[in-house]
Amino acid sequence: MTHSLQLSSTISGPQPGDTFLAGDLSSVLAHASRLKAASRAGSAGDRPLLGRNIALLRPGPPGPEMPLLQRAALELGARVAHVRLGPPIEPAGTKFRGLAQMLGRLYDAIDCSGLAPAEVQLIEQYAGVPVYDGLEGPDHPARALADLMTLRDHGCVPGTNTQIVFLGDPLSVRARNFFELARREGFGLRMIDLSGAAGDAVFSVDAVDPDHWVLHAPSGPIGAAQGAQNHRFALQAMLLATMPA
Repeated sequence: MTHSLQLSSTISGPQPGDTFLAGDLSSVLAHASRLKAASRAGSAGDRPLLGRNIALLRPGPPGPEMPLLQRAALELGARVAHVRLGPPIEPAGTKFRGLAQMLGRLYDAIDCSGLAPAEVQLIEQYAGVPVYDGLEGPDHPARALADLMTLRDHGCVPGTNTQIVFLGDPLSVRARNFFELARREGFGLRMIDLSGAAGDAVFSVDAVDPDHWVLHAPSGPIGAAQGAQNHRFALQAMLLATMPA
C-alpha cells in the first residue's frame, strides 16, 4: 500500500480531501511514545529492521545534511540508499514498470519525494513493497503525530478542560491531519483567524507560516529541536507499523 495520507490497504495514495484513518494513527502514536520512553530509559532494545533495505527515491542528489528519515531508519538497523532518478520515464510505459519491479526486488520499502501521486501509485503497484509518498514531508501524518507528541510532553492531556488553539490555515493537509488525530485522542480544538489572538489559551499552534509551525505551552514557545526529536520517533513508529515483520 502507499502510505501517505492514509494507513489503509484499501486506499492507495492521497486524493483531494482525504485524511488518514485516525484509529490506525492512534496506534502509531502510542508506539512512537513507547519508542521515546525506551530511548529515554536507555533501553532502546534490539534493532527490529536489521538487514532491511530502504530506498530514498529522489529526483536529485542528496543534500549535505542527513535526512531525518534516514537517521530514523538507521537507528532501527535498516540500511538506507539514496536512489537518484534518471531522465523522465513515461509512467504508462514498460520502462517505468520495469524500474518499479527492480526497486521492489532490491529494497524492502521505498520512500518517494518529488514524484507525482500517479507515479507513486504505479511504483507501489509494481514494486510489491511498502511505498511512502514523502514520509518525512510536512503533509504526511507522521508530522501530525510529532506535533501532538510535542504538546503532550508539555502537559497537554486529553479532556474537556484542555483546548488547543489553532492559528493559521485550517485547510492545509498538515492542519487537517493534526485536527483528525487530536480529536481522535480527545483534545478540544479552537480555531481563530489571523486577526485573532490566542487569549488565555494554555496550548496553541501558530501555523501562520505554513512552513514553520510554532507550538506554544504555558512556558512559552517550544523549541524546534524537541519537535524534530518527536518527528524521528514518529517516523520510526510509522516504519515499524508498515513494514512486514
